[in-house]
Amino acid sequence: MRCETYIAASDINGPFNLEHTIRSGQTSEAEWQPLDNGYWDVELINQRYVKYEVYSESTPSSPRLRVAITSETVDDELCNATKQYLRALFRLGDNLEEFYDAFRDDPLVNAFSQLQGLRLMQASNLFESLICSICSQHASVKMWNLMAQLIKRTHGERVTFPDGTVFHTFPKPEKLSAVLERDLELICKTGYRAKYIIAASKLIVEGKLNLNHLRDFPYDQARRMLMEVPGIGPKVADCFLLYGVGYTEAAPVDIWMHRIVSKLYFDNTRISKEKAGKFLRDRFHKWAGYAQIYLFHYARSFWAKKSIY
Repeated sequence: MRCETYIAASDINGPFNLEHTIRSGQTSEAEWQPLDNGYWDVELINQRYVKYEVYSESTPSSPRLRVAITSETVDDELCNATKQYLRALFRLGDNLEEFYDAFRDDPLVNAFSQLQGLRLMQASNLFESLICSICSQHASVKMWNLMAQLIKRTHGERVTFPDGTVFHTFPKPEKLSAVLERDLELICKTGYRAKYIIAASKLIVEGKLNLNHLRDFPYDQARRMLMEVPGIGPKVADCFLLYGVGYTEAAPVDIWMHRIVSKLYFDNTRISKEKAGKFLRDRFHKWAGYAQIYLFHYARSFWAKKSIY
């Protein structure tokens, strides 16, 4: 069964750009599948697997989203629950205009016009976000997304929808904790990250790592706890804390961010990645995660086309 509904501009706090948000490389989950003027993905909502297609039907400054929902059974309750899920996933309550206004005099302002409506995404599956974050270690957005999709297709549950769509869910920790390291390395293209994926999965299964409980701690403490897990360094920890748990003061720093922060704020002076991350947190405070994703996606989108800023 299938139904259509809408998320109106009145339900969104400020601008929203679906394309930039989906394609910005956030490790909240594997990237959605593209459609004409939209994207689709699947989630378990109200105990039913739901395929939702999200289409942008207006401008970022006055956004309107059309949502097509497919499931075995579809009713008003499921439609409303799916809309609520998408509002939370795309953080449509975040006041982007407040962010823009607070930093009108910052070099970051040049990214605002190019990426208006780019929003952070909020993970619904913390384990998937953790594994995506581990896969992103020393990997391009394209590479880690390939790893995540191969993990889903190889080890996830197969779901078939009434319209014929076949989808593979992200496997649970119990499944990944028992896979062969060599299978993850070669079949899922994770390389050396395989041992870290399995180690993290085992810690969760054994009850030694509770991802939900990280929310009970301040950012700094949660970060230190995560970095005790094998294979999780500062960048991976910040990716998961930002895109997974939702600590907006987290600011992951990879090679792109290292370069752009050095250029924009330190006149190309050599600084450490840790100093770059601290600088972003100190300068942007609760908006550090937003500043990071704007700078990161701007660098990826325009670095090769022209000199940054």
